[in-house]
Amino acid sequence: MSNNIVAILSALFYLGILFGVAYYAEYRLKKGRSIINNGYVYALSLGVYCTAWTYYGSVGQASTKGIEFLAVYIGPTIMAALFWPLLRKIIRICKTQRINSIADLISIRYGKNFSLAVVVTILCMVGIIPYIALQLKAISGSMNILTATAEGGMGLNNILGDNALYISAVLAFFIILFGTRSIDASEKHEGLVAAIAFESIIKLVAFVAVGLFVTFGLFNGFGDIFSKAAENDTLKKLFQFSKDTPYTTWTGLILLSMLAIVFLPRQFQIAVVENVKENHLKKAIWVFPLYLLLITFFVLPIAFGGSLLMGKSGVSADTYVLALPMHYGAGFLSFFTFIGGFSAATSMIIVETIAISTMMSNNIATPLLLAAQKFKPKGDGQLTRSILNIRRFSILLIIALAFLYDKLVAQHFTLVSIGMVSFAAVAQFAPAVIGGIYWKNASQKGAMAGISIGFVTWFFTAVIPSMASTGIVDIGIVNNGLLELSGLNHFHFSEWKEWIL
Repeated sequence: MSNNIVAILSALFYLGILFGVAYYAEYRLKKGRSIINNGYVYALSLGVYCTAWTYYGSVGQASTKGIEFLAVYIGPTIMAALFWPLLRKIIRICKTQRINSIADLISIRYGKNFSLAVVVTILCMVGIIPYIALQLKAISGSMNILTATAEGGMGLNNILGDNALYISAVLAFFIILFGTRSIDASEKHEGLVAAIAFESIIKLVAFVAVGLFVTFGLFNGFGDIFSKAAENDTLKKLFQFSKDTPYTTWTGLILLSMLAIVFLPRQFQIAVVENVKENHLKKAIWVFPLYLLLITFFVLPIAFGGSLLMGKSGVSADTYVLALPMHYGAGFLSFFTFIGGFSAATSMIIVETIAISTMMSNNIATPLLLAAQKFKPKGDGQLTRSILNIRRFSILLIIALAFLYDKLVAQHFTLVSIGMVSFAAVAQFAPAVIGGIYWKNASQKGAMAGISIGFVTWFFTAVIPSMASTGIVDIGIVNNGLLELSGLNHFHFSEWKEWIL
């Protein structure tokens, strides 16, 4: 049996296991014994933060920038200490007001403003599409490595022969089954949370297994790897803070990751909407940072080992996690590693897509539907079906846009660089949320102005340059400025951004 068939069957079998876990969780709930009503399960579900970016991208980043990759995990570790005063307050507000998205939270805080909810929803969708595309790129790339298949190339040529298309279709179907069963804001996705917690365990065990294989199978322990890396002039520089990376960059990365652990739609969905008891935060305060420590413990050994053994082979550093066991004939470990990466990517796609589709349905489509004079539902049943159909269409739209972004833009960039685009996007919500919670005089106009200005700045400094570099938009808009105004030159915006961070 070919590796291609085995990889496909393995992925489908794993999705079947997730179905089983979700079904069992819901079965237990019907018996009055909830699986997710547990602090450790809640803390593990927060591991959805660790996506393909962590699983593959951190090794790639460590191979070129050394210890800089740690900033993205230092931020959530610091924020975990603030879960009790900040996240607990947000959870209480959301439970009292029956809030099920970050768009609802901001909208309700500022007088149930429809325009504000729409702006937040659009920013979430536009900001997270690159992040979902990152996961599709990682799944497709890992499958190509596992099956020894050459990359399909850039763009949309030979789209029917691209495995990313079929991966996207299967995931869309899976997400629709997972997330469109009910429109009740107070209902918890018992099966979803149980499946995400299970996936957190799988990707952690798989990554640690690769780390042990590289450290003690291909080398003679940590001392051997680090001593050989220290003898390499290129790798030796990665042990220390780079002079090319100012402390402002570290500060910015830590700050962005602190905000992302709360304001990414998937994190808000799991940490706030799906929270059963606020006391579970007490477990998450120490279990979640411990999880981050364990899953990043072998990043440097894998990065250095990959650079030493495969650095001159032309293999992308983003793929060392899977390429190393494949190259050295560890067949079972290779497939387990693939499943770990598949788990890291799919958990993010599932939760993120459900969260954004819920926002699109609740804050854009449904209000417009109800406002239309032609739509007069004959009963709650018809309205419920209409809302669920809107969510299903939203899921298909999100996955389709992510697939297009992957083919047209993401293929040109590393996993980490794509992820940071989304981190910067959701950071725009922080002033409106935190200010709205702790400052009574915070106004709707101020929130709208802050989010809108942040959205425009983010789009022009993060999205436009990436699209210009791939030829989707004219590179002149980057070099000459928006509307050919020098003050709106991309580099001016970048200087302001660097100064702020």
